Formats: sequence, structure tokens, C-alpha cells
Amino acid sequence: MSSPNGDGANRSSAPIELMMPEVRAEIERGLRFAHVMMSVGQDQGNEAVAYVQALADVLVQKGLIREEELEEPLERARQEISKLMMPRVRLAEMGDKYAEGQAVEIDCLNRLPLCHARCCTFRFFLTKQDLDEGAACWDYGNPYWIKQGGDGYCIHSDPASRACTIHAQRPHVCRQYDCRNDKRIWVDFEQRIPAPLPEPSANVPVAMAEVAMRNAMRVAEAHGEGRSPG
Repeated sequence: MSSPNGDGANRSSAPIELMMPEVRAEIERGLRFAHVMMSVGQDQGNEAVAYVQALADVLVQKGLIREEELEEPLERARQEISKLMMPRVRLAEMGDKYAEGQAVEIDCLNRLPLCHARCCTFRFFLTKQDLDEGAACWDYGNPYWIKQGGDGYCIHSDPASRACTIHAQRPHVCRQYDCRNDKRIWVDFEQRIPAPLPEPSANVPVAMAEVAMRNAMRVAEAHGEGRSPG
């Protein structure tokens, strides 16, 4: 946003929540495209690395290559790559969350003093419908997982009452979640005996930076780098 005198000084960016709806919609549309393309690139990159590793194995072991010889080392390389923590874009397709039969009926408000809404600390990713609706906030560092605050709770969970502040438009996963047999929540649902409260969990790492650094450290350790002097 430019200064009143039009010279461009003290230019600042308004928070996305304060932008005009059409501007925000375009920015979110662009982010969504970028995240989808990032996911495609990750899949293609993983496949390329798997082929290179498999090819290197055969070249070292045999000295020459036939197409059928690549299959076994390729599968082995794929399994090794799959063990690495990689940032991924997650977006579900679950149909219409407002359709009849999609919501589980539980007397949540009456049970909040007992369970402390600990289901609101669970991590999950949104659906396309949730994203298009725009009521639920997602974590920009981990698209399109529900955004959580520093206390580990969903940011739509009221800190005082623990009631959901977007309950009428709550995500699809929340509508279908049934806590009655979840031992993380209840020792005995019918007798209203809650499970012990768990320790607060740490924040999820930003998808690209921290996970990429962790992978680099694993590679270094595998090659004998970065080890403590013995």
C-alpha cells in the first residue's frame, strides 16, 4: 500500500485477513496452484531420484545394464526414498459436508468441561469444499492442514470455553469425527470418564524449510558427515 503522497515510501502489505475479498480470493487461488504444482514436482523428483539410484547400483555391481535389471534396485530405491520425511500438499475430497448423514451427533458442549476439547488438538487436512468455503484457516507452512495456535489447539477453538467458533461451517473431518470409542478422549464415554490429558505437542515444522534441513542432515550422517567426534 503506497503512502498518501504517492511516492511509494513506507510501503507495507496489509494482512490477508484485511484485504478486499476479491484480492484475497486471487491470492489464495494462486497459492493453491503453487502448492499443487509443488506436489507434482515432488512426485516427479522422487521418481527421478529413484531411477538414478537404481541405475547407479547396477552400474557399480554389473558394469552394464539391461532394462529388466533395473526393476529390483529401482523398487529398493523407492522404498528407501519413501522413508524420508518429505513436505507434501494434502487436500481431501470427501463430497458435500452439509449432506444428510455427514455429521456425527454428540453432546459436545455438555462434555467440554470433561474432555477439554482435546479433539481440537488433532492434526488433519481440509477438503476442497472447506478450502473454497474460506471459513476454516489452514497452515500456510503446511498446506492444507488446519491451522493451530501456540497452545496446540485449532485456532477456531475458543481459549476460554473451548467451543468451536466456526461450528456451523466446521471442516468435514470434524463433522464425521466420532470420539465415543477413541481412547485418547474417553476411558468410558457412557460413564463420562475422560482419558488423562496428554502433554502439549510441539508445533508442526514448516513444510519446506525444516523438513528439507532434516533430510540434508540425514544424508550427511549417512555419509559419515556431521557425526560427533569419537
